[in-house]
Amino acid sequence: MTIPSNIDLNLIRLFSVLYKTHSVKDTADILNLSQSACSHALQRLRERLKDDLFVRVGNSMLPTEYAKGIANELIQGINQIEKGISSSTIFDPYEVQTLRIAVTDYTSWCLHTFISKLSKDYPNIKIEFLNLEERLPENALRESQFDLVCGFAHEIENFESISNKVWFEDQYVCIHSPKHPFRNELSLTKFLNYHHVVITPWNEARGILDVTLSKLKKKRKIAIKTPSVLSAPTFVIDTQYLLAIPKRYAEHIAQQLPIKISPLPLEVPNYKVKLYWHKTRNNDPKIKWLTERIANG
Repeated sequence: MTIPSNIDLNLIRLFSVLYKTHSVKDTADILNLSQSACSHALQRLRERLKDDLFVRVGNSMLPTEYAKGIANELIQGINQIEKGISSSTIFDPYEVQTLRIAVTDYTSWCLHTFISKLSKDYPNIKIEFLNLEERLPENALRESQFDLVCGFAHEIENFESISNKVWFEDQYVCIHSPKHPFRNELSLTKFLNYHHVVITPWNEARGILDVTLSKLKKKRKIAIKTPSVLSAPTFVIDTQYLLAIPKRYAEHIAQQLPIKISPLPLEVPNYKVKLYWHKTRNNDPKIKWLTERIANG
């Protein structure tokens, strides 16, 4: 049967509930309406569809033949609408699903505590880590190729279409071989006398340390460039190379490799590990759940 267009969806929902309850009172209770408001809404729907729709017989409102004819179509439609609205406002972490996070090798390492808790508390959630090939892939975020970016920055950022949250802040330190020939405190002069390992996650020309040195009209000697924070410490073992690296990882790897940690001989901006997502997902319950769990991990 043909159903007129431009019908108030509230009237369709009333029809759906009344068709199931056969009671104006019960329908009004379910829809949080007064019985009077419910009766007036039913009258508007009758006028719009040009049929009585429901006829009172005793204490029941029985559907007319026309109502029976359109019931399946209307009820399915309103159920689909309610399901769509519900799916956009509810995130169940106990359901089987996959979350996609773009990371560098270092930021994926930082997520190990989060992953440990996830495996115990939410075993149905699977995580896909994707290589973060550029610092902030706006298009991929917009197209939901992944849910979240776990990256880092050194300064305050403002984006037109990307939201972000600081997870934690840390400083850089210098690591080197215990047999390195410099003695006592690592001065800036000594620091610049030796060759360095430089980490460039996105193959950039220089890192934050080089930017800082350039402001002092200084430049260091580069021996090795690598995109990997996790493998870089192995290059200072039994060499005279120096490496500036996040303190959090330096303290961890110093327990496993023959390396020593020294303060940097100049002030370098702290780095901030941050979570990024597209602004179109600011109210996405999945994003809210994920960022909260990571931040608390």
